[in-house]
Amino acid sequence: MERISQISKKNLHVRIDQDVYEKLRHISFYEQQSLSEVVNRLLIEYVEEKAIEEPEIVCPPIL
Repeated sequence: MERISQISKKNLHVRIDQDVYEKLRHISFYEQQSLSEVVNRLLIEYVEEKAIEEPEIVCPPIL
């Protein structure tokens, strides 16, 4: 996680279902991490999984 903190961060605002939010909140509580850290970790895992399946999405075009 230290490597991630050195990289500049961007804000992401999303709307999620109430049930999903409550589950994330519970995970956050039991793992003693912020909700942001939990969501960030889940996103990293998802993107890495997709990168394995489809290597061309590893580096998105610069906008």
